[in-house]
Amino acid sequence: MHPAQSRVRESPYGSRLRPRHPDAGMATMADRIEQALKELEAGLTPPDYERLITAFRSLQIPGDVDSGTLKRVYRLCFRILGLAPGEPPLDSEHHIEPWQTGHLEACAASAIEESLFDRNAQTRRWIREREERYRVEGKPTPAGFGDQNLPPELHIPWDLETAREEIAPFLAAYERNLAQDPGVHFKLCYDVMSDGYPVFRTVFGDWMDALEQRGLGHPGMRMAIEKSVELDALANEPEPISWQECEAELLPLLDHAHPMIAAGAARYLGALFAEAPFPDDEKAPGLPEFLEDLAQRSEHRRSLCGAFIRGLDTECRGLGTLATDPRLQAFDLDEWVVEVLSLDEEEPFLPNVQAFWFYVHEYYDTDPGFITRLIEMDRAWIAMMCATESPSRIEGMEPVLHRLAENPDPEIAAHAESHLARHYSH
Repeated sequence: MHPAQSRVRESPYGSRLRPRHPDAGMATMADRIEQALKELEAGLTPPDYERLITAFRSLQIPGDVDSGTLKRVYRLCFRILGLAPGEPPLDSEHHIEPWQTGHLEACAASAIEESLFDRNAQTRRWIREREERYRVEGKPTPAGFGDQNLPPELHIPWDLETAREEIAPFLAAYERNLAQDPGVHFKLCYDVMSDGYPVFRTVFGDWMDALEQRGLGHPGMRMAIEKSVELDALANEPEPISWQECEAELLPLLDHAHPMIAAGAARYLGALFAEAPFPDDEKAPGLPEFLEDLAQRSEHRRSLCGAFIRGLDTECRGLGTLATDPRLQAFDLDEWVVEVLSLDEEEPFLPNVQAFWFYVHEYYDTDPGFITRLIEMDRAWIAMMCATESPSRIEGMEPVLHRLAENPDPEIAAHAESHLARHYSH
């Protein structure tokens, strides 16, 4: 499996946020969801892609959704996903294209996820913090300020037993993918345990414990998520600490077996280095030395380096942050990147940090010479991501793309050929 697949997948079905219909605010939420569900039912047999997609665009679960309506949402979405017991699966073979089936499955998975956690929880927290600041400062809250324009928070109408029973087919689909990808459930579990509705936080906590007892997926998932959330909070607002504290509390976490914890610690360390820390501690390494240490690690190397950059990069400049940091004037960034990528390892998708390959493909997208180095060190997928990133013609890139188009991996070759046709054929 290529990293591209893990970077975009939020579920076994490649879930995406569903597009919203432009007229979604014209009726009550109860009326809208009833109409949307009727359209979904009507569009299933035979499958009518346009009708189903239009229905998904207007489907929004009301905050006070009743049990019957939510079960109906699940039943219809599970049917599209091929997970509905006793229900015929979506008959797509003779009616719609494979990409349309994939799009419908993504919309169905997204609708299920909408019932599990609040995608707008972070925005709501920010709004509440601002409202509290206005109150403390004695200022009026600006007109229209609030979360009234966000999708509503849901009040799930199920007890624990019902919630566990209703979501079981969805979780079973994840379990079937764990053998191929032990991290396939990272993002979903992270989202639910961070911002999930209470009954589903319990369901997912129990599910992760059960997976561990059965030897499925990464062990220690519940603890890993709890620790990752803690480290995220520290990285977001880093307080000065001594290098001695880092040695005692953070450096050991870089070797943790669970990649989310190791990466979370690296991100926090990056945030500390961004603040020019440890000025009076002679034992503390400089930024170049610490980067070299990360590039030499034998476990989670790419994840650690990507996470560290995520913490260090306060201006969203990626590797450009390293290229312009005055502490790194004598630092060879190209060689460091090559060293990080030299270890043969598959970089997992981690929901709490940014992947290292992502920074590489954004920084080197106009550098055909470096991309050629990536090809020659058998990093053709990352090379392809670099070479196809820029939406314009790049001098010297055409022969690199032709070389990638001859790669035996069909995904790499197809992307290179498509980019050549779009930007270099005239």
